[in-house]
Amino acid sequence: MKNIFNTKIIGSLLGAAMLLSSCSDELLELEPVDSLSSNLVFVNQQGANAAVLGLYGGLAGGNNLGFRMNVVGDIASNDVSHTGSFNTWRDLDLKNWDAVNGEIGAIWASAYNNINRANNIITQVDGIDMAQSLKDQYKGEALFVRALNHFNLANYFGDVPLVLRATAAPIDESYFVARDPRATVYAGVLKDLTDAIPLLPVSYTSNNNTRHRATRGAAQALLARLYLYTGDYPNAETAATTVISNSTYALVPFENQVAGKGTTEAIFEIFFDANNQNPVTFWYGRDNGGRFEFGATESLWNSYSTGDLRRAASIREEAPGVFVNFKYRDNTTGTDGVHVLRLAEMYLIRAEARVRNSDFVGAAADLQVIRRRAFNDQSLVVTLPANIEQAIDVILAERRLEFAFEGHRWHDMVRTGRAVDAFEIPVWRTLMPIPLNARDVNPNLTQNPNY
Repeated sequence: MKNIFNTKIIGSLLGAAMLLSSCSDELLELEPVDSLSSNLVFVNQQGANAAVLGLYGGLAGGNNLGFRMNVVGDIASNDVSHTGSFNTWRDLDLKNWDAVNGEIGAIWASAYNNINRANNIITQVDGIDMAQSLKDQYKGEALFVRALNHFNLANYFGDVPLVLRATAAPIDESYFVARDPRATVYAGVLKDLTDAIPLLPVSYTSNNNTRHRATRGAAQALLARLYLYTGDYPNAETAATTVISNSTYALVPFENQVAGKGTTEAIFEIFFDANNQNPVTFWYGRDNGGRFEFGATESLWNSYSTGDLRRAASIREEAPGVFVNFKYRDNTTGTDGVHVLRLAEMYLIRAEARVRNSDFVGAAADLQVIRRRAFNDQSLVVTLPANIEQAIDVILAERRLEFAFEGHRWHDMVRTGRAVDAFEIPVWRTLMPIPLNARDVNPNLTQNPNY
């Protein structure tokens, strides 16, 4: 049983509490706060590097972007259906989730756990005897990861605590902080990314590191996404253009970026290997040795036009009317990568930003790049309706096809005000509930309406 000290530590992480994960049946526990800030870790460059690598391990975990952070949004949308036996996933598919849903609670806990790791690095790294360039890099990586987690939390929950200091003993009531307005959280994300960009390298000596560790391009790409979500369309276009113009990145055939890992299209990708396996076996069909806890909807399958190569690369019809996610294929060694940011998104961010600024010709040119790749047809010509909302509908439909199973659909429909009609939900369900476990530990956390 956890003692009182550990319970308060968990509380200081704003409810990143012990949660029983319904999918893994494993108890998620947070390390005591001093395990990250002790001299055993932050004593030299080796320890600091290990702490930074731990940030990416936190993102790769099943409760974060390695699995639940994306799947919760996919199954709450109209792209993924529940085909298994876990009630928590069933409730998400039925649009009937509540504050005790373990999948929702797990992404909250994981994100704040990772934010605390980032805060420890930001706090400690300047005191380590090593080259200033490495201090800057490690701080930049931590700022990027902190920004990414805060951004994802705000997208799911709305107002959330913006946590910018590491937990440290002794724990007192000051750690039980209230929720900040979503706009304040987004402003914090903007500052972290702006601060991180000059600290981060353009690339690493290893191409793999350039794809699975934070770079200047990754921070600029996340900045483009942030600007899009916050309605700052001129800056969204500028940030996306900066990444598109970066020679580090180039589109590859769609099948290649799905089947490969660390391609030139990847801006930030979570890597896995045989010792740290991709936790998405729940996606795999039963004839591929998977559990098939959820599959693609018939609606998504039918959304692809004849000749669109993305369908065959993204979805497999395992049996008549049974559609399986085919973006994750390696159920043997578990080495499938998970894209968080890739170049195709920058084209579609810029297209949407241009439409919002009434540049329909420029937007069509960006959309054309994506469709020519999708149909392997360099003669294909795209035009857009000269109406902002109609053109946005076209771009959102393209994003659905391009980013199936990558965690975009729910957020795209919520941020554009289309989720209520598309998913047949009341407006209050466009925000996820603050997990009950978090509120039990931290009395200063309020709940979203109607939960």
